[in-house]
Amino acid sequence: MEKIVWRYTPEFRIGIRVNGNDPGETFRLRPSPASAETIRNYGLLTRPVPGGLVAYMKQHHNGIAWVPAVPITQPILFSFWLTVANGTPFPSIDFFEQGTQQLGRKIFYANNLSAAGAIDANLAANTVVLTAAAAAGNAERGALSGFLLSKKVAPGAFTQIRAGKIAAGAPVSFTLNNAIAATQELVGLDLRLLPKGAYVVRLEGGSPVEERVVFDQQAAGGEVSGMIDLYKSAWHMAPQPREYTINFLST
Repeated sequence: MEKIVWRYTPEFRIGIRVNGNDPGETFRLRPSPASAETIRNYGLLTRPVPGGLVAYMKQHHNGIAWVPAVPITQPILFSFWLTVANGTPFPSIDFFEQGTQQLGRKIFYANNLSAAGAIDANLAANTVVLTAAAAAGNAERGALSGFLLSKKVAPGAFTQIRAGKIAAGAPVSFTLNNAIAATQELVGLDLRLLPKGAYVVRLEGGSPVEERVVFDQQAAGGEVSGMIDLYKSAWHMAPQPREYTINFLST
């Protein structure tokens, strides 16, 4: 009788640092509920570790070599929530203090895409840095919103509200466009029937406003401090897991 053998091997790790040091139990990183089914379907097993998370890929032996249990045939997204551990004094981290988000609650947001949509574009020595200049700051500001976004505006300040989903393979395309009347004081977007996830939202006018907004009803009502999106178009399958690193500055 044929025997099927399975194994799990480390595929990637998300490592979080504060001033370059291991933060211990300060942060908790876990898959978002919206991404949990995708993670299960692709045979990924995640485990929290101090300062981050390790993801293991399920493999089986085909008689010649170990191969993924589920191949990746198109770009997929694994999304993770970043929270501050209960009872931990809230560290003074720069991305929580700089800037004012206008289209939702302020969070840290990062992904492994270039502006052109390339996956792991800045890969170097098996490491992908997810924060600008190796220090989280303005470039990683994001906003968290429910599926019904609304924003008060000064009449005449903006002419249009636009949104485009962040996805692998191409720059953001603004497919959702709503005109804003000169007398309008409240603008918004309804994402209930559109694909969920991270978007770039832009208010057009004399002084445009552009933000990355994650539409997640469950996260918007919780204690989520950050969202990390990792896109994959193929399994890494190397002797060492791919490293995704984030370094926060604390004062």
